[in-house]
Amino acid sequence: MRIRGATALAALGVFVQLWSAVPGSAAEPPRLELAPCKEPGMPPEARCGTYEVFENRAARTGRKIPLKIVVLPATGPGRLPDPFVYFAGGPGEASIPWGLYVTARKLPSLRQKRDVLLVDLRGTGESGGLVCPELRGGQSLQGFLDDFLPTDKVRACRDRLKKEVDLSWYTTDAAVDDVEEVRTALGYGPLNLMGSSYGTRAVLTYLRRHPRSVRTVTLDRVLPPDVRFLLDMPRNTQGALDSLIAECEGDPACRGAFPKLRQEMDGVLRRAAQEPVRVELTDPETGQTQEIRLTRTAMAQTLRYMLYDPVDALRVPLEVHLAAQGDWKPLALSARYNGNLGDSAEGLYQSVTCAEDVASIQDEEIAAAAAGTFLGDFRIRRQQAACEGWPLRDLGPDLQTPVVSDVPSLLISGERDPATPPSNGERAARTLKRARHLVIADAAHGVDGIEGVDCVSGLIAAFIETGAAEGLDTSCLSRMRRPDFPLSFGDPEVALAQADLERLQGTYARQPGPTATVELLGNRLRFGFGRGPRFLLIPTSPTHFRVEGLPPGHEMDFQLKDGQVIGLVHRQPGRPELVLTRQNEFASQTDPKGIEP
Repeated sequence: MRIRGATALAALGVFVQLWSAVPGSAAEPPRLELAPCKEPGMPPEARCGTYEVFENRAARTGRKIPLKIVVLPATGPGRLPDPFVYFAGGPGEASIPWGLYVTARKLPSLRQKRDVLLVDLRGTGESGGLVCPELRGGQSLQGFLDDFLPTDKVRACRDRLKKEVDLSWYTTDAAVDDVEEVRTALGYGPLNLMGSSYGTRAVLTYLRRHPRSVRTVTLDRVLPPDVRFLLDMPRNTQGALDSLIAECEGDPACRGAFPKLRQEMDGVLRRAAQEPVRVELTDPETGQTQEIRLTRTAMAQTLRYMLYDPVDALRVPLEVHLAAQGDWKPLALSARYNGNLGDSAEGLYQSVTCAEDVASIQDEEIAAAAAGTFLGDFRIRRQQAACEGWPLRDLGPDLQTPVVSDVPSLLISGERDPATPPSNGERAARTLKRARHLVIADAAHGVDGIEGVDCVSGLIAAFIETGAAEGLDTSCLSRMRRPDFPLSFGDPEVALAQADLERLQGTYARQPGPTATVELLGNRLRFGFGRGPRFLLIPTSPTHFRVEGLPPGHEMDFQLKDGQVIGLVHRQPGRPELVLTRQNEFASQTDPKGIEP
């Protein structure tokens, strides 16, 4: 449950080529009519619609919520009646942009025989998103690192929202019941459900409440309804850090470079607890100097978020070692990169976590849950305070009981996941009678950056195609490889003349694909894709740069031809190179006059 948005992923939808069909069966026409989507960036053949549900599903009167729906029709003949449905994480992330990304980039083969049904759950995205501008606009990076969900801003959001909506009805049970209504209205048969992180809780809740409406279940980073995520957070995070340190100690190169890593980790945390470490950084958005105070809490937050991503986690030994030697800038950059709320629906996050996690925590449990962990009780106490006065309703006894089912289920966990560890998957699999649980070595709360990640996507696609997990050939898992631990940030920075920097400015693009901008910001180059975040480029040669604030291996190489800049190669760990053409060069190739048609 990391409050990070899907804005960058949503933009990828514009590059996806999809084909159309009409949802519903011939025997029973759908009650919900869909039309071609008109929103910018939506795949051209996608079908869109709105379906209203009662906010109060028990009373079935009063305010209604317009649910945003997108259907990506199957691409080939022999269309099957069981569509693929994706539930995003958070809670609070919108399922439509994430679902577009997952089906286009990771599971495109599913589209051959099955429709993709995407619904922004109540309170997220375009389904009455419960956003909190009080948190987005009024909270600084320092506030996020030190406070997290400051109570005054949370209460301001709560008081504003509850004048219009009944916040107690924005919970997982009501959300999945909405989707079941949509399934019926579209005339679909049983669904192939997939969820990631919090989305797995939604999938399991759906399975519990509507078992006959589910054909298969795919749980990626498992969060069962009966797991108390918040209470388990300190211990799970400590386990991920301990496992990472043990991995470094067992790696000859990492152990040789950082032989006292455990002592350095303890020392860095003690130093931050004694007095905040002040680090000045250049803000890549404004060019202004920005001070970050690395307090003990800020350090704990930063380390926790670094552990979410395999590549980020691998640089923890290097950055902690540098801090122990007096260079705190890399950790401060990591704090800045991870310290944002993104574009999730913060009000929905509150409604779900307050009702489904915080409400069940007893004060006497907290000390034991946090004892001996670097995170301590910080997050538990902060979220308890943020939930005071948040409207709740009784969710019944089922919430804290395991989901029992014989529906075919595929569960996937990362070995060093600080949020949804393998123990969660083991717990859920005990009562899912046809479950298979896969643990990805060296993975965290995701697998990005690990070599061979297509293995996981292939297994998911094969499972949904056959409807059985028992016969899957999982041998490719043993061939997945993590990158090496970075032992330095590479070549040292060199000084470049202003003219050398100016000639690299411009717009770089791939057709079709993302467009990047390189521009001067004072005496630095700044790089970014579209409206996404900006990063400063640190020169190590006249044409080679590393990206400040991202893991070692994120590099930019400018390409020259006859002394002219013609392109840019973006390299990042575990992914193919992204080759971008400078726009003026691209225009000259497509139009003799040098003007893009």
